[in-house]
Amino acid sequence: MKRWTDFLQRLRGDARDGERQRWLTILGLNRQLAAADSRSAVLTVLVDEAVRLFGAERGFLVTRRGGGGIQVEVARSFDRESVPHPERKLSMTVLQKVLQHGSGLFSADAQQDDLAAAQSVADLRLRSVLCMPLRVGAEVIGVLYLDHRFQAGAFSDHDLPWLMAFADQGAIVLHLHGLLAANKAQAAQLAEQNRQLQATVEVQAEALAAPTVALSRSQLRYAFPGLLGDSPALLRALHVLDRVLDTDLPVLLTGESGVGKEVAARALHAGSPRQRNTFAAVNVAAISPGLLESERFGHVKGAFTGADRDRPGLLRHAAGGTLFLDEVTEMDLEVQAKFLRALEDKKVRPVGGDREYSLAVRVVAAPNRDPRAAVAAGRLREDLYFRLAVVTVQLPPLRERPDDLVPIAEHFLQQCAREANLPVPAIAPALAAALRSRAWPGNVRQLRNEMQRAFALAAGSEIRAELLSPADPAPGPSGRSEAALPAGYELVAIERWAIERALAAAQGNKAEAARLLGIGRRTLYDKLGPPPAAS
Repeated sequence: MKRWTDFLQRLRGDARDGERQRWLTILGLNRQLAAADSRSAVLTVLVDEAVRLFGAERGFLVTRRGGGGIQVEVARSFDRESVPHPERKLSMTVLQKVLQHGSGLFSADAQQDDLAAAQSVADLRLRSVLCMPLRVGAEVIGVLYLDHRFQAGAFSDHDLPWLMAFADQGAIVLHLHGLLAANKAQAAQLAEQNRQLQATVEVQAEALAAPTVALSRSQLRYAFPGLLGDSPALLRALHVLDRVLDTDLPVLLTGESGVGKEVAARALHAGSPRQRNTFAAVNVAAISPGLLESERFGHVKGAFTGADRDRPGLLRHAAGGTLFLDEVTEMDLEVQAKFLRALEDKKVRPVGGDREYSLAVRVVAAPNRDPRAAVAAGRLREDLYFRLAVVTVQLPPLRERPDDLVPIAEHFLQQCAREANLPVPAIAPALAAALRSRAWPGNVRQLRNEMQRAFALAAGSEIRAELLSPADPAPGPSGRSEAALPAGYELVAIERWAIERALAAAQGNKAEAARLLGIGRRTLYDKLGPPPAAS
């Protein structure tokens, strides 16, 4: 503000024709800048007018680059021609002084004053020098540099406030065009993300709208060997995964506990172009909130007590690969905000560090509860949910895949036999029937444990039904065993039976039970009635 006050004071207090000419030139320059259609054209107009107005031999507009370097944006001579090899034609000593101190610099004769000791001044035989920093707020983003090699006294210190007006205009131009370029790049990125999202939505809609189409594994590009079975429910999920193998879109894997969400995540990684890089899995619920940020983003040495060395963190460890977040709905809300920012900016900063690293990782997440219910309850940020659920794949429970039960059980028995170096036992017909009759609330994980137990207890070449552990009746919402289908046709009894079945399948989660029943959550609450009064 003081610089502008001094400038306006000079303008009001000096009515010489030269001052008026400079003022008119600045007004005319504003019109020329407004008419220029590109960053390069705008800056060229600015430098040409500065060279002409101040009687300079040459003019340069220089900006900072990352890593402490500089870039000559425009280099012009008094005859409005480009200066060849501009980096060799200006004094780095002069530039560094202005960039470091952030104030204007004037030399009537650089060969006679303090600048004479600089090697670049001697080599270039500079006489008159006039420089002004380009500022955006408190930041110096560049320098407007004028010189004359053949004339001493070409400039005076009275020129500094006038050059400041030019430099401020240059800073505005650079800042605005930088914002425009950033907005254009962001618009292009959003357009590409929208294109990918639209393609994915079409894929999912196609998969969901075609339940009557005969799907098979032969139609898949990738076999998904870890996900066993040929049921229509499973094949629909596999076909969606298969269509997004080659993309970087985030995937949200939903389903009951034990359906194989991590197996699906590993299969998605193994079939994708990222397979040569790291697959990193983390159970969010198993890490305390205080350590989760460091585990995810990494930390620098000394960032906190016990940080005795730098750690890259899972996001950088999985660079070029896949990061699997299990039980993502248990993530601390503050860490969720930082994680969302990392995904949006595609950059990560270690805890305690001041350097950002580029982020190139595919994120696959799995919730341990209904993510929409977690959003409604305030446990999961809605913006993070939408960012993770670009592609949502529901993995079906075993009770919806009765024909897959025996093949999966045989697969686990083969694993057990291979590890024990023993013959593979056969599944007795009665065992196959028993497997199909159970609800399997623990899904594939529970079935694997059962087969391992039965293999260990089997004495012959066949696994019999009596080797299975006793079937636990599915608990209702009050802990009672699940009731059988009521006799008769009384609608209230059948409705109550259906509600209890849905609550048992949803493990007491009313929002999920309402979804299974195809009714609204409020409707379910009304049918359940008020909670019992406290005694």
